[in-house]
Amino acid sequence: MIKETVTCRNLFTEEEETVDLYFHLTEAEITMLNLSTNGKYASFNEEQAGSDEKVKMFETIISKAIGKKTDDGQFIKNDTIRDSFLCSPAYSALLMKFINGEEDINKFILGCLPRDISRKIEVKEDGSINVIE
Repeated sequence: MIKETVTCRNLFTEEEETVDLYFHLTEAEITMLNLSTNGKYASFNEEQAGSDEKVKMFETIISKAIGKKTDDGQFIKNDTIRDSFLCSPAYSALLMKFINGEEDINKFILGCLPRDISRKIEVKEDGSINVIE
């Protein structure tokens, strides 16, 4: 799980607010993403995908990973949470952090993964991902 903090303007009050966002992908979700796309999610390599395809991949990862932490230690993901986030100023602020290079996309993706999986993965400078045995 990874926590991202973004600052954005509230649509109704115009006041600046800071929002903590939480993202997590299960091993099953990662497996299904890779199976449904013939392994395209196993690498975020620029040479393997055009910019439109990368934006779609990134948006898919974000929308699959967004959720809410509960007080009793659960992580809830559903369409309401996902749709609310994708329509929010917080989503725009997060996306701009990545586009402007303020945040590392590869670090974010690895942070979404369970620790036991992320420890077995190495992200190279070119964005490709290797599994470490």
